Amino acid sequence: MKSNSIVRSIAFFLLSEFYELKYFMIYRLQSAIWLAYAGFTSLYGLITLTVIYSVSSGITGWNYFQILALSATATIVLGVLYTVMNPWQMVESMRTGGMDTRLIRPYGVMTLLLSSYGEVTSVGSIVSGAVIFVYAMLHQSVTAVSFIAYMLMTAAGTVALTLFALMLTLLSYHLFKSANFINRVLGILGTAGSYPLSIFGSAMLMVFTVVLPIGIASYYPPEVLFGKISMVPYLGVMALIIAIALVGYKGTEALIRHYASGGG
Repeated sequence: MKSNSIVRSIAFFLLSEFYELKYFMIYRLQSAIWLAYAGFTSLYGLITLTVIYSVSSGITGWNYFQILALSATATIVLGVLYTVMNPWQMVESMRTGGMDTRLIRPYGVMTLLLSSYGEVTSVGSIVSGAVIFVYAMLHQSVTAVSFIAYMLMTAAGTVALTLFALMLTLLSYHLFKSANFINRVLGILGTAGSYPLSIFGSAMLMVFTVVLPIGIASYYPPEVLFGKISMVPYLGVMALIIAIALVGYKGTEALIRHYASGGG
């Protein structure tokens, strides 16, 4: 019975994303322009890193193509997050009462929230990040085992980060009736996630690992990919990912129970 419910929720989520993309693509030229714009924004990171490595010795312990792969991973992770959940749209829906009609549908709250407020144009960021990642990997040699471990950690970390961001979005509404807080947080994560978190020092490394956990999805997976951490730390990070996912999930459930419509 529980498995049927999970399958039904996943099917609803995938169908919602499909029809959202289909609706977006009705105006083909407009959609192509927006997707291209979203894709080109990720080139800023590529240009910045290229300049850094052309005028200096770069970042200790990371060669140019490894740092490109890390930056591309952050682009993909945040692109996925925004594709399924745009904090600004969600908070605006709560402020105007638009969320009310969605919550009465016969699906779980988490499924409804992640199926209703995505930003389709972020698919462009995912594609451009993937292109940069493939380009970087063509210049690096990694084992099949490390690549599989990288993919597993990136996928799990992205889920955990998304649930955590969902919780912070609801918290932003409860505290400020605004999305400014969560948007600023995601802006910080986007900037920090494009670089090895070790450059920020031990204290900030812990912040970006536990408090604002971008590291679980964009920093530690490339470390695994390039053999910079061993099996024991890998399992430790995976355990942390599960803990953060549970915090995000339970926190979202608790906050949504106290949701009060802003639409009167």
